[in-house]
Order: sequence, then C-alpha cells, then structure tokens
Amino acid sequence: MKAVATFIIVVAILASPSSHACDVDVSVSSSSNSVPVKWMYNALRRNRFCGTLISTATKTSGQKDKYHKRGHRDTIVVIPRGLEISDSAEIIYWFHGLTGFKEKTFKSRLAPQYLWLVNNQSWPAILVITEMPWSYFTRTQWKRQGRVFRKPDEFYMYTKEVESHIMLHLGVDSSFRFDRIIIGHSAGGSAIASAAKHGGLCKIKPVGVVFSDSTYGNWFEKAWKGCLKEYSKKSKVRIMVLGQSFGSPWQRYSRWARFNKSSSKRIETHQLPFPWTHGRIGNNAIPFFYYRFIDEKYENIYKSR
Repeated sequence: MKAVATFIIVVAILASPSSHACDVDVSVSSSSNSVPVKWMYNALRRNRFCGTLISTATKTSGQKDKYHKRGHRDTIVVIPRGLEISDSAEIIYWFHGLTGFKEKTFKSRLAPQYLWLVNNQSWPAILVITEMPWSYFTRTQWKRQGRVFRKPDEFYMYTKEVESHIMLHLGVDSSFRFDRIIIGHSAGGSAIASAAKHGGLCKIKPVGVVFSDSTYGNWFEKAWKGCLKEYSKKSKVRIMVLGQSFGSPWQRYSRWARFNKSSSKRIETHQLPFPWTHGRIGNNAIPFFYYRFIDEKYENIYKSR
C-alpha cells in the first residue's frame, strides 16, 4: 500500500488472525474515529473483500462540527483491488439516514450489498460513505437534516478532495475518470437536495442519482429545481426513486409527479409493496441500481452469507 503522510496504519483492529485469502488494508488519519472503521473492517472481512479501507476527516465536509462527539465528521472510502491498472471506475457516494453511520449501517446495510456488487457481480466500484450532521455520533440529529453542502459548490469540492485521496492511493493522475453515482437513503435525500441546490451536484456530472425511500417533504422538488431538471435535459443521467408503497416519501413524490407529468417521464420510479420496507429498500439500493430487481420482487440476496 502506498504511504501517505497524513495517514497511519491501524494495527489494533488487524490483530485478529485472518481466515480469508483476501486482506483489507486499513489507512486511517490520526484524528479519525476508529469505531466505525472497525465496524466496516469487520464487515468487509466477513464478506471476503480484497482492497483498502480509508478513513479521513475532510475539509469540505465536517472538518469542524461542534455537535459531533469528536468535533469533526469523517469520510470512509472502500477501494477494491485491481483499479491501479484501470483508467476509470464507478464511485458510489452514499448519504446515510437519520442516526446512521453506526454499526448497522456498515454491518447490515452497506457491506452486504456493496460486496454483492464487487464480489458476486465482479464489478469493482469504489464506495464513499459520507458522515452526515445527523450521524449516530452527533447531537441534535433531527434538527440538522439538510444542513450539509449548503455553500456554493461545496459538494463539488468535496468530491475533488475525496477523489484526490483515491488517486494518490491508486497512483493514477487526473486523467483517471470517475463515473459518479449518488445514493441518498432516508434523511440522505435531504443531502441530495442541498447538494443539488447549493453544492454543485450536477457539476460533478453524475451518471446516477438514487433516492432510496428518501423523498420526504420537498426534498425531491428542491433537488429537481436545484439542478437535476436542467442537467437531465443535457446529460445522460439515471435518476431513480425507490419508495415503499403508501409511505410518506412515495406519497410526496407521487404528488410532485402528478403536477409535473412531463418531467416525471425522465425519472425511473419503483413503487415497492410489502414485503419491501423502508429498511429493506436501504439494504438493496445498490442492487436496484445495478438491475438486480427488475420485477421489483423482494429477494434476500444475502441469504448465502
């Protein structure tokens, strides 16, 4: 693994003997919270992942957060092996829900579906988990939904900062192409809305934007008016709305669609009946984007794990 001055190797969480052929290299800044790193590390090893786990504070998102237990929020990046010889990669930016960034987020939600993609589908995407102001490790979570990426082009600059770490790790230059997919689950929809209105979301030229049961209130409308409306006219972007039947997010999106019939034709929607639940949608948002559930029928794709 390439040496990076601002990172240290976390030895403590690697101390237990490995029973897998693959290893998870860990590169963590000295100021990072080791607890979520350990959660993700254990989940990746359990799912036989080969690659690198990085955790760092980011200047453009959460470097100073007086409501966080550690005074700042982190970003966790997972990079599969083999991209060093590539010239491009898909990169998934995951915006978690209310009180997320906890053990359940990594162990039960993200690791299984991400490793389904990387291992089972042999699709080497990069995963970025952005700690939000409503994280498990913060206070006043309910009041701070949407309070992220509110400065001009802040999300755009955040992606540049995160991707610079990735390029340094891979040993590639600026010609390396990132095909960006943004997924917001639950309260993560408010982050999409803010990034679209203020933070330069469309400036990063995403190839996909997924609202995972996250179109509460006016979040979708705000994102659409913010930049998605014009961007989707000019660029090829897959905008998905996943919603539990009769749930509040689906009702709010449906209301918007009734009054915007022409625009709604540019959006791929999936109204999901029981046994789909809010949690199951979040646990399967990545497989949905990669065409796992074409008929929308629920299937426990992790039962063999």
